[in-house]
Amino acid sequence: MDLRRAKYILPNLFTLSSVAAGVYSIHLSTTAQSVEEVTLSAWLIVVSMVCDGFDGRVARMTRTESELGIQLDSLADAISFGVAPAFLLYHWGMSEWGWLGFGVAIVYVCCAVLRLARFNVLAQSSSPESKRYFLGLPTPLAAGTIVSVVLAHLSFTETAATGAGLSVAAMALLLSGLMVSNVKYRTFKDLQLRGKGVLRVLAVLGVVIGLSVLLKPSVTLVLVMAAYIVLGLGGGIVSVGRGIFAHVEDEVDEEEELLAADGES
Repeated sequence: MDLRRAKYILPNLFTLSSVAAGVYSIHLSTTAQSVEEVTLSAWLIVVSMVCDGFDGRVARMTRTESELGIQLDSLADAISFGVAPAFLLYHWGMSEWGWLGFGVAIVYVCCAVLRLARFNVLAQSSSPESKRYFLGLPTPLAAGTIVSVVLAHLSFTETAATGAGLSVAAMALLLSGLMVSNVKYRTFKDLQLRGKGVLRVLAVLGVVIGLSVLLKPSVTLVLVMAAYIVLGLGGGIVSVGRGIFAHVEDEVDEEEELLAADGES
């Protein structure tokens, strides 16, 4: 076997493993009768997240990045972070709503696919902004939020389904809207792991570990995901406020110029 060609297979194996875990999660979500099966369905999405995190890094390390790998990664994400979380949400918290609940799940999948398609278009941009920020909530983090909430619920109630269908639907629609929004979320790709950067990472890890000891790890994961979402929303609100303030300042400057011109005439 030609090793130079074989190394191109390795990152794609991680991507296809993500697909396999996502498909198995979908199967378990539709057939689960126990807490253990629902828990495994949620953890399989976590497995997909791990595989998704490695495929790109392996491709860069082996210098085997390709257009095929990019397209394959997006298709895998659509299954693992679009369809699989939607099925988990529906069968865990919205099945009692019937077609209405399934409609909310469909909205989630559609928004996830739109988010991925927009990401592919923006990925072709070489601007520093596109490397520092995600435009819209990334699909793996939306899926991670769902998984963390499901695992937290299962660990506290030890029941395979929740009767809070309205809350689950609201969460699904909120995440759907954030995925296709213009809210910017930090990628942390520019984080320097030296000096103050290391101290910040260690401080965050210390807080996470401390919360995991005081609370359950699943609850800590919910808090971490919620904090990331809130920070993005906060940044978006600040940006909108600055835009409005700048627009008002421009209007005031225009009025002053007009008054000055009238006075001269």
